[in-house]
Amino acid sequence: MNIGAKSVISLLRPKQKTTTTRIVRSKRWIPSAQLKLGMYVSELDIPWEQTPFMFQGFNIDSQELLEKVQSVSETVCIESEKVATIPSQGGNRLCGAPRKAI
Repeated sequence: MNIGAKSVISLLRPKQKTTTTRIVRSKRWIPSAQLKLGMYVSELDIPWEQTPFMFQGFNIDSQELLEKVQSVSETVCIESEKVATIPSQGGNRLCGAPRKAI
């Protein structure tokens, strides 16, 4: 049996595992009592004009700001980002059905 040079090299070389990195964003409403330092508030349950806050959307970066948000709003919308590392598997897509062979 005659094996070509390309085939021999592919047999000798270990298969490399590849991964794909995705940023997963989530947005959810929580009671303001559950707010913690470091969270990003994107929406309040009242119009921004009726709040003492200068900007619409901000990070909770101090205990004072945390307490102020809790005194003004009962529920808040927070946004978060997580990095997901997904192993790539042959011809499979991250979302949806596997690719069809041509």
